Amino acid sequence: MIVRPASVTRAVIVVAAMVGVGAVIVLLTWLLRDDLLTAWAEGNSGAREILREGGLEAVEETLTVPAFVPVAVTAWVVFAMLAGVLVVFFIEGFAWARYSLAAIAVFGVFLAGVGISSGIPPLFVAGSAVMVGLCLLLLYLLFHKDTSRYFREL
Repeated sequence: MIVRPASVTRAVIVVAAMVGVGAVIVLLTWLLRDDLLTAWAEGNSGAREILREGGLEAVEETLTVPAFVPVAVTAWVVFAMLAGVLVVFFIEGFAWARYSLAAIAVFGVFLAGVGISSGIPPLFVAGSAVMVGLCLLLLYLLFHKDTSRYFREL
Protein backbone atom coordinates (compact mmCIF):
# COMPACT_ATOMS: atom_id res chain seq x y z
CA MET A 1 0.00 0.00 0.00
CA ILE A 2 1.28 3.42 -0.94
CA VAL A 3 1.42 5.92 1.90
CA ARG A 4 0.09 9.35 1.08
CA PRO A 5 2.92 11.88 1.65
CA ALA A 6 2.51 14.92 3.86
CA SER A 7 2.78 17.22 0.83
CA VAL A 8 -0.43 15.74 -0.61
CA THR A 9 -2.26 16.08 2.71
CA ARG A 10 -1.00 19.66 3.10
CA ALA A 11 -2.12 20.51 -0.44
CA VAL A 12 -5.63 19.35 0.45
CA ILE A 13 -5.53 21.49 3.61
CA VAL A 14 -4.43 24.50 1.56
CA VAL A 15 -7.31 23.99 -0.87
CA ALA A 16 -9.69 23.86 2.11
CA ALA A 17 -8.12 27.07 3.44
CA MET A 18 -8.64 28.70 0.04
CA VAL A 19 -12.32 27.77 0.15
CA GLY A 20 -12.49 29.17 3.70
CA VAL A 21 -10.81 32.44 2.79
CA GLY A 22 -13.13 32.69 -0.19
CA ALA A 23 -16.10 32.33 2.16
CA VAL A 24 -14.75 35.15 4.33
CA ILE A 25 -14.33 37.34 1.26
CA VAL A 26 -17.93 36.61 0.22
CA LEU A 27 -19.10 37.54 3.72
CA LEU A 28 -17.09 40.78 3.51
CA THR A 29 -18.67 41.46 0.12
CA TRP A 30 -22.08 41.32 1.75
CA LEU A 31 -21.08 43.29 4.86
CA LEU A 32 -19.07 45.95 3.02
CA ARG A 33 -21.25 46.25 -0.08
CA ASP A 34 -21.41 50.05 0.24
CA ASP A 35 -17.62 50.29 0.44
CA LEU A 36 -17.31 48.19 -2.72
CA LEU A 37 -19.91 50.30 -4.53
CA THR A 38 -18.12 53.48 -3.47
CA ALA A 39 -14.80 52.12 -4.75
CA TRP A 40 -16.50 51.13 -8.01
CA ALA A 41 -18.13 54.54 -8.38
CA GLU A 42 -14.84 56.33 -7.73
CA GLY A 43 -13.24 54.30 -10.49
CA ASN A 44 -16.02 55.09 -12.99
CA SER A 45 -15.95 58.64 -14.39
CA GLY A 46 -19.74 58.96 -14.83
CA ALA A 47 -20.55 57.41 -11.48
CA ARG A 48 -17.85 59.49 -9.76
CA GLU A 49 -19.67 62.72 -10.63
CA ILE A 50 -23.01 61.38 -9.40
CA LEU A 51 -21.32 60.11 -6.21
CA ARG A 52 -19.79 63.52 -5.48
CA GLU A 53 -23.04 65.36 -6.14
CA GLY A 54 -25.60 63.09 -4.50
CA GLY A 55 -23.81 60.33 -2.63
CA LEU A 56 -24.09 56.58 -2.97
CA GLU A 57 -27.88 56.66 -2.92
CA ALA A 58 -27.90 58.84 -6.03
CA VAL A 59 -25.54 56.44 -7.78
CA GLU A 60 -27.83 53.50 -7.00
CA GLU A 61 -30.92 55.40 -8.13
CA THR A 62 -29.37 56.71 -11.35
CA LEU A 63 -27.21 53.84 -12.57
CA THR A 64 -27.37 50.10 -12.73
CA VAL A 65 -24.68 49.20 -10.24
CA PRO A 66 -22.80 45.88 -10.20
CA ALA A 67 -24.41 43.14 -8.15
CA PHE A 68 -21.31 42.19 -6.18
CA VAL A 69 -22.97 39.91 -3.63
CA PRO A 70 -24.79 37.47 -5.96
CA VAL A 71 -21.75 37.25 -8.23
CA ALA A 72 -19.43 36.60 -5.27
CA VAL A 73 -21.72 33.94 -3.81
CA THR A 74 -22.11 32.18 -7.16
CA ALA A 75 -18.38 32.30 -7.91
CA TRP A 76 -17.56 30.95 -4.46
CA VAL A 77 -20.07 28.08 -4.69
CA VAL A 78 -18.70 27.07 -8.10
CA PHE A 79 -15.13 27.31 -6.83
CA ALA A 80 -15.87 25.30 -3.68
CA MET A 81 -17.62 22.55 -5.62
CA LEU A 82 -14.91 22.38 -8.27
CA ALA A 83 -12.17 22.34 -5.65
CA GLY A 84 -13.95 19.55 -3.76
CA VAL A 85 -14.24 17.37 -6.84
CA LEU A 86 -10.66 18.01 -7.92
CA VAL A 87 -9.30 17.23 -4.45
CA VAL A 88 -10.95 13.80 -4.52
CA PHE A 89 -9.32 12.98 -7.85
CA PHE A 90 -6.02 14.54 -6.76
CA ILE A 91 -5.87 12.31 -3.68
CA GLU A 92 -6.54 9.28 -5.87
CA GLY A 93 -3.55 10.19 -8.03
CA PHE A 94 -5.10 11.57 -11.21
CA ALA A 95 -2.50 13.84 -12.78
CA TRP A 96 -5.12 15.92 -14.58
CA ALA A 97 -6.61 16.91 -11.22
CA ARG A 98 -3.19 18.04 -10.04
CA TYR A 99 -2.76 20.17 -13.15
CA SER A 100 -6.30 21.50 -12.82
CA LEU A 101 -5.64 22.57 -9.23
CA ALA A 102 -2.43 24.20 -10.42
CA ALA A 103 -4.36 26.10 -13.11
CA ILE A 104 -6.82 27.29 -10.48
CA ALA A 105 -3.93 28.46 -8.30
CA VAL A 106 -2.32 30.38 -11.18
CA PHE A 107 -5.68 31.93 -12.07
CA GLY A 108 -6.18 32.80 -8.39
CA VAL A 109 -2.88 34.69 -8.28
CA PHE A 110 -3.84 36.56 -11.44
CA LEU A 111 -7.36 37.35 -10.21
CA ALA A 112 -6.16 38.51 -6.79
CA GLY A 113 -3.50 40.67 -8.44
CA VAL A 114 -6.12 42.33 -10.62
CA GLY A 115 -8.29 42.89 -7.56
CA ILE A 116 -5.46 44.38 -5.53
CA SER A 117 -4.57 46.81 -8.29
CA SER A 118 -8.18 47.91 -8.88
CA GLY A 119 -8.61 50.12 -5.83
CA ILE A 120 -10.71 47.77 -3.69
CA PRO A 121 -11.14 48.46 0.05
CA PRO A 122 -8.24 47.45 2.35
CA LEU A 123 -9.92 44.36 3.84
CA PHE A 124 -10.34 42.97 0.33
CA VAL A 125 -6.70 43.74 -0.43
CA ALA A 126 -5.73 41.77 2.69
CA GLY A 127 -7.98 38.87 1.70
CA SER A 128 -6.52 38.90 -1.80
CA ALA A 129 -2.98 38.91 -0.41
CA VAL A 130 -3.79 35.90 1.78
CA MET A 131 -5.28 34.14 -1.24
CA VAL A 132 -2.13 34.85 -3.29
CA GLY A 133 -0.03 33.29 -0.52
CA LEU A 134 -2.28 30.22 -0.39
CA CYS A 135 -2.21 29.83 -4.18
CA LEU A 136 1.59 30.00 -4.25
CA LEU A 137 1.82 27.52 -1.37
CA LEU A 138 -0.56 25.19 -3.21
CA LEU A 139 1.58 25.36 -6.35
CA TYR A 140 4.66 24.50 -4.29
CA LEU A 141 2.91 21.52 -2.68
CA LEU A 142 1.38 20.26 -5.93
CA PHE A 143 4.82 19.98 -7.51
CA HIS A 144 6.79 19.04 -4.40
CA LYS A 145 9.15 16.12 -4.96
CA ASP A 146 7.15 13.88 -2.59
CA THR A 147 3.91 14.69 -4.42
CA SER A 148 5.55 13.89 -7.75
CA ARG A 149 6.88 10.61 -6.40
CA TYR A 150 3.39 9.74 -5.07
CA PHE A 151 1.91 10.29 -8.53
CA ARG A 152 4.61 8.15 -10.18
CA GLU A 153 4.08 5.30 -7.72
CA LEU A 154 0.30 5.10 -8.18
